[in-house]
Amino acid sequence: MAITTNGFSTYTQVGGKEDVSDLITNISPAETPFYSMTPKFKAIATLYQWQTETLDVPVANAQLEGADVTPSTTTPTTMLNNQTQISFKSLAVTETSSAISAYGRGNEYDHQVIKRGKELKTDIEFSLLKNVAKDAGSTATARVTAGLGAWLLNVANGTASAGTGADTSTASSSTALTYNMLASAQQLAYVAGGSPTVMMLPPALKTTFSTLSLSSTPSTAEVRYNLTGKGKGAVAVGTVEQWLSDFGTVDVLPNRQMARSADSFLGSTIYLIDKTKVRVGMLQNIEVQELAKIGLSDRAVIRAQYVLEVCAPSAHAAVLGVV
Repeated sequence: MAITTNGFSTYTQVGGKEDVSDLITNISPAETPFYSMTPKFKAIATLYQWQTETLDVPVANAQLEGADVTPSTTTPTTMLNNQTQISFKSLAVTETSSAISAYGRGNEYDHQVIKRGKELKTDIEFSLLKNVAKDAGSTATARVTAGLGAWLLNVANGTASAGTGADTSTASSSTALTYNMLASAQQLAYVAGGSPTVMMLPPALKTTFSTLSLSSTPSTAEVRYNLTGKGKGAVAVGTVEQWLSDFGTVDVLPNRQMARSADSFLGSTIYLIDKTKVRVGMLQNIEVQELAKIGLSDRAVIRAQYVLEVCAPSAHAAVLGVV
């Protein structure tokens, strides 16, 4: 059917008002599970140090009646350390951009500050988790805080680091995740004195872990789910949110930043974390600082300086290089 002859349509109309939503949709994940759950403390130097010690292993200890006592050798504590790392996000917004009315935000400068702040937190999350050794830096290179991967002493399907933050862990060849890998890593941490209560892993491995428990021939114990409330329909359970291991209950916590970073190590790693044996020191909290004005624009930097303290490296564990 043809339109009316000489009919005036929107295709030739001039001056029509724009129809633009007054909302800006941004679904990029901004959660930082590791940074958020980790206790914070005030750091006061760029080199942060802490001490650890261990007890002697149990031995047969039967002594003669009336025996003379020879003092045992005293073992000193071990001093560990990590470097602080500076991270920032910057922005510049022209005065005109802030002055005009724009859909979805009030002031462009304020909007960019909030957006950059979220991006900074995800950068910090990535830095705290990655497998990178510490670096004291220089006038030409930035200081780097050793990430969690550089402190691992208990690993399955890989080679552990020295547990000092000075080197990194290495995954073996990529292989399918098994329950025995998780159980072995958890057992290593438990025997050493740790009690991991959080399993942190990328989304793809979260699905893999749930599949381990829900397969037709599961290698874990039976999955149970209690339905409560009368009149409610049945629920098809397709996930596992907690793992009741032989050495305690572990919360299964997917971390989207481990996948978003495109880091091959984090994308194939499952961390078993003892929350009581890890902290983040803040030499400089996350703050917005306005920069000197240049021309007709407003500039700012959102910065933080932080350090990862893995209080007892042997308290944690990981499964590396799995799919």
